[in-house]
Amino acid sequence: MSIIREKNKQYAFEEIAKIIKENTEFDVVADISKRTKREDVLAFILQCDGENLKKDLQEEGFDLDIETDEEEFISELMNKADEYAVEIEENLPEDLIAYYYAYEYDEDEGVIKTILAVAFETLGERKLRDVGNRLITVVGD
Repeated sequence: MSIIREKNKQYAFEEIAKIIKENTEFDVVADISKRTKREDVLAFILQCDGENLKKDLQEEGFDLDIETDEEEFISELMNKADEYAVEIEENLPEDLIAYYYAYEYDEDEGVIKTILAVAFETLGERKLRDVGNRLITVVGD
């Protein structure tokens, strides 16, 4: 079980996963915390239903079709997934920060896959972003 600790506080992977499941459109797919090679970061692979993202985009006036412009269609879905991910940070305990990045549209499953890295604020957003960017390069392994 992955856990991050700071002074007298600690958070477990399962605790953060529960917050994500109960408060966002994301499903937690995997714990990839060990891949960070750090003890102060929790890392997740999340996925979000592409159909819900498409509906939201259509409600906003975007009328995109994967057949018409695949690149723009996928880009808009991924941007919308990143917007959804803001809800994660809003629901985390106040002493935690998050970095998220939608990295893949799985057309067969109809989902957007996202990485999420979570750490205590003391780590700093810049360092967490560096960890998150490194994770992007290893999630396909």
